[in-house]
Amino acid sequence: MSKTMNINELIEARAEVKTSMEALTSSLKDLQASKDNLDYQLIGALEAQGLSRTANKKASVSINTSTVPDVVDWDALYAFIFSTQDSTLLQRRVSSTTYKEFLKMGTEVPGLQPREVKRINFKTL
Repeated sequence: MSKTMNINELIEARAEVKTSMEALTSSLKDLQASKDNLDYQLIGALEAQGLSRTANKKASVSINTSTVPDVVDWDALYAFIFSTQDSTLLQRRVSSTTYKEFLKMGTEVPGLQPREVKRINFKTL
């Protein structure tokens, strides 16, 4: 049976978990950077040899090209969306910061309601 921790023990345990998470996050960022660099080199090597795919005993690799949007003029994009009444170009996510600003000004935003989310604010000393 596990013992119930007091507040000091909970804070200590939380600090240990946070430290472990930060170390893992740092490692993950380093690994992601290495993976991105290797992918960049693989694309260059494949293209230099006129290949779009190849394999060895451990893995296969292929170059996949996809089209993604890159906004160069937000005003023009919004004008298009409003003129076509087609908001499917946008992802469905509301800005919490802007919503809180509307609430502070006393403006109710149709279709939204506030929801309180409790989190622990934790700072290592």
